[in-house]
Amino acid sequence: MLRIATNTIKQRTNGNTEKTYTPVLETDVPRVLPPNAKLLAWGIFLFYFIENGTLGLIPKELYFVYRNMRISDFLLYGLTIYSLWNASEFRDLYSSRALTIVKMMLVYLLAQFFVSCISYEYNVLEYFFRLKSIWTSFLVFPFLLLLQRKGLPYLIKLILPVAIVSNVLYILSAISGVAFLPEIGIVKQSLPGGLEVYRVYGGTFFGDYFFLGFIYIWLTDKFKPYQLILVVLFVMPQILAFGRQAWVYYTLTLFLMFVWSSMRKKEFRMVFRQVALFAVLGASLIYVFVTYIPRSDYLTEAIGARIEQGQSDVNNNEGTYGTRVNSVNVLVGLWLNNNMLFGVGMHPMWVVTPVTEEERAYAWGFSDVGWAAILAAYGIIGFSMAMFFQIYFGIITFKILKRTKKNDIYTFFVLMFFAKLIFDSVLNYSTQFFSTGLTGFGGATLYIAAMTYKYERLNE
Repeated sequence: MLRIATNTIKQRTNGNTEKTYTPVLETDVPRVLPPNAKLLAWGIFLFYFIENGTLGLIPKELYFVYRNMRISDFLLYGLTIYSLWNASEFRDLYSSRALTIVKMMLVYLLAQFFVSCISYEYNVLEYFFRLKSIWTSFLVFPFLLLLQRKGLPYLIKLILPVAIVSNVLYILSAISGVAFLPEIGIVKQSLPGGLEVYRVYGGTFFGDYFFLGFIYIWLTDKFKPYQLILVVLFVMPQILAFGRQAWVYYTLTLFLMFVWSSMRKKEFRMVFRQVALFAVLGASLIYVFVTYIPRSDYLTEAIGARIEQGQSDVNNNEGTYGTRVNSVNVLVGLWLNNNMLFGVGMHPMWVVTPVTEEERAYAWGFSDVGWAAILAAYGIIGFSMAMFFQIYFGIITFKILKRTKKNDIYTFFVLMFFAKLIFDSVLNYSTQFFSTGLTGFGGATLYIAAMTYKYERLNE
């Protein structure tokens, strides 16, 4: 994944001679990264590392400051203030037309926060620190500054070792039912046929990024056998999570990668090579799963049962799917009975334990249902922004992928963003139709930053 950022490109000139140059506008990674870029990368890394529980290396008491406020909270606010203070460094990115809707949504979130504090008579300071998932949306600015300083490859180097360890621990947790990772939830779920599996909630440390990133390199650059070991390692937790939505999302993303790469190459030999790469990956995955994973036969049967269960839930409106569909009705009713223009705002029950059965129903819907939760919380205005976000960025990412000539790391993140937009808009059966969830777009900040960076460089 790192190699994308350092490739040189050969271009034919009018004299039919080859000229080798470094793609300055695409990555331009300096030989010696300036200290301010490294410090910024470390700040972003530590934020996510602490938020994920530091893999249990540091006791919770040492990174909690007061009640539920962590050191990572102050890192988040510090990184945001620092990046905005240095906005002149990335003025072209900050002023980009592609970022307009993002800034509008951030302003709306801030307005919702203050109005909600007044409406519900809630302590501003306490409420502020309890809505951290909202404020992660502001990480788009530190990411923009990091890209401007050419520090993304350095951040990836910091993340990779932790990603490997977290994926190994996740696999052990999913197989044994023992929490080897901190701050994860493990439940035993019953499947059709009397099968039972451990489901781990909490995820790995950016394992999916590396899983998809290495495959992107194989399709666009070069296949290296040693990377196959890492790809199998990173994809295994996605299988053992027994998350049907995740299975569909990764399948769609791989399919879009394959189609996009094949259409750009326009060579039958290249398409054949890509099919062969997927065949090698599939064979290797099956071999490792059968050889090294305990109870592999049982887990294979459980995967099939999980798929059948999903089909049954959709057909009969039962299970988790049925609950989500019912939550849609609950949240739409909540919206109709309150301020339809602005919604109910950032209600205290988001961050305080719901008291009544009615609040529990709302709280479940807010945490698990997309478009109806946005409508109920933020009203028509917020819902319209989310819809525009989805359509607008879907169009921009498609245009970037169509125009781009260089398979760099920014193109990879644009491709992932495009796949996420398509998945949330069309295929996500949980009715979460927007990549912007109820708690903002914190999960898409790197995608947005990479898209903005690529968009501006293509238009120079």
